[in-house]
Amino acid sequence: MTDSYGNLPMESLFSMALRVNKKRQFLFVSKLIAKHLAVHPSIALGTGSLLASLLMEKYGFRPIPQAKQIVEMIKSGKPCLKTSHESLTYRTALPEKTVFIGMAETATGLGHAVFHHFDEAAYIHTTREEIIGESPAFVFEEEHSHATSHKVYAPAGMLEEAEAIVLIDDEISTGNTLLNLITALDSQFPGKNYISLSILDWRSESQKRKLDDMAAAHNLTVDVLALLTGGFDLKHSESPDETEVPELNGPGEKKPGRSMQVEAMDLQSATGQRYLPFTGRFGLSSSSHLEIGKWAEQLAATVPAAKKPLVIGIGENMYLPLRFALALGEDALVQTTTRSPIFAAEEEGYPIKEKVRFKLPDAEDVNQFLYNISRVDADRIYLLAESVADEASWQPLISYLEQKAPVEWLALTDEK
Repeated sequence: MTDSYGNLPMESLFSMALRVNKKRQFLFVSKLIAKHLAVHPSIALGTGSLLASLLMEKYGFRPIPQAKQIVEMIKSGKPCLKTSHESLTYRTALPEKTVFIGMAETATGLGHAVFHHFDEAAYIHTTREEIIGESPAFVFEEEHSHATSHKVYAPAGMLEEAEAIVLIDDEISTGNTLLNLITALDSQFPGKNYISLSILDWRSESQKRKLDDMAAAHNLTVDVLALLTGGFDLKHSESPDETEVPELNGPGEKKPGRSMQVEAMDLQSATGQRYLPFTGRFGLSSSSHLEIGKWAEQLAATVPAAKKPLVIGIGENMYLPLRFALALGEDALVQTTTRSPIFAAEEEGYPIKEKVRFKLPDAEDVNQFLYNISRVDADRIYLLAESVADEASWQPLISYLEQKAPVEWLALTDEK
């Protein structure tokens, strides 16, 4: 480690694990973003607030007033609702017309949490979804990922009119994804200023030069900001053999709750998946974003209460579960299903102890994973579905979760 924001220690940010992926066999398992591990929404949202503070300081503004308290919250692992609610009220506008882009799937919520603090801006996240009848504004590749192609369905004018583009990811290891993304953007939308925000930046000096050389060749400004910068040495060895994880197949006839639904956008996937207007997948303005807090509070008021709630989001839908969980109160936790296959092992100090595999509901043969669920202290589970097209495809996951605690299955968009 060479530098960290507020002297954040590495052990408060991540643990190391093994991917089941020959392209890249290591993984920094974040303790902050509510993807592979369950976390309190104050921690995850606070991480976005600290990245927003980095950006504010780059422009000469003061950081979010609660930045020091958020740092202490992350160091201790002890959430503070008061700090979270106070920090969420702090917003500012940047001097340039700015678009924020969050990276699917792990940083869709993180990117949105950064964007929350900025007025007169726009947000969109990359996606792996194929939308019927829609052509993405651009596509780029993430070579090491389990699912490599990212698509961006930006509305007309959003990227063309931007002066600055802020790219948000949970970590930069080699910088190749960042380089590919900026190259793809610049080829179609030239002349922008770029800022990269991430929790971790592990690039070597030669990898930093590679990005600098590309920027110079294209006459671009690229600033890279991270909560922690440093380097690591990777020692390759034989990956352990993993027993095939059986796919969940539990039966069920549960019906989704449909209170507080939002009218779906006039877009869908080949399998009938429908989409909320304020996830950020198709673009979101600062003013429309402000509806989310009210929506989360109203939804939380309609569901059965729990002393220890666990909110489960699906795939790319991360920010809305975070805001809903925050509205549930002090002891809520959030976790999101993922495409990333990780080795699970009952080894002391290893973060991923157990996993389950299932098919992503309302999708075409996409594997999803959940980790360490039986170890989460929860007395009720709230499963948030952006939409529900084929109820039967959800039953294996619901049956598994019901072994842990009663499940409130919430469909967030209206029926067709």
